[in-house]
Amino acid sequence: MKTNLALFFFSALSCILVSLVHADDSVAKSMKARLPDVLKAKDAGSIGEGVDGLLHVRADDASASVKKMVGAENTDRKSLFAALAKKTGGSSAAVAEKFAKAMIGKGKKGHWFRSSKGTWKQK
Repeated sequence: MKTNLALFFFSALSCILVSLVHADDSVAKSMKARLPDVLKAKDAGSIGEGVDGLLHVRADDASASVKKMVGAENTDRKSLFAALAKKTGGSSAAVAEKFAKAMIGKGKKGHWFRSSKGTWKQK
């Protein structure tokens, strides 16, 4: 139930951001398709969110597929942040910071978040 709720909130947030910037459909589709795997890795504690709006690998023994997924997600997020920054006249860094704050707020208990100093904290 909690995973479904987290999935709903993350999907809603992603859809809102994507619709705001009219981002390429391929970015939205790939993020949506990747979401169950992202949540699974977050639940396992092998990845977490950073204050930079990007995912970070936490586990030293994370699989190559998890690392590849994180890279793909971050590429899409950067595209999303750039598109929104262009639309709003702001910076990608400011958009990423707002996204990160939203992800922390919507994150579920047990998920990990990385500070600007690189330390990890579990919600």
